[in-house]
Amino acid sequence: MKCENAIRNVIETECEDYYLGMVDLSRVENSLIEKYGSLIDQYPRAISIGITFPYKIPDKMSITKKQPYDVTNCQLKSITLHLSQLIEQEGYHALAMPKARKMNDVPEISFHEMVANLADLGKIEKNLLVTPEVGSRVNWGTILTNAPI
Repeated sequence: MKCENAIRNVIETECEDYYLGMVDLSRVENSLIEKYGSLIDQYPRAISIGITFPYKIPDKMSITKKQPYDVTNCQLKSITLHLSQLIEQEGYHALAMPKARKMNDVPEISFHEMVANLADLGKIEKNLLVTPEVGSRVNWGTILTNAPI
């Protein structure tokens, strides 16, 4: 598929170990997705991208536990913005969904994890998306679009 190959090329410029899935959100019945009703009307499809955390974190990155998240967040931001631009160049609308900061310490499934679950990239267990290969060691990003993916 031409679209998927273009997406994979963009992702692979930023990282080697990743997940990619696509889902038509307009056909999904899910309470979290339904909260975004008007947004889903405008952008009915989603591209889910997950970047795997490194198994061995280099010493320079292990100063705080937050740094691997910061590194993968930067990668996700770069990838989702680049892909959004490519989709828009093809004449479609695209919205790179930003990462939301948690307002409290109550664990809850994020929009990004829910979309990844709907794209069959993992299963939700204890408010986390867990993949068969690396468990929950994945940081997720989402692009909403009206492109026929």
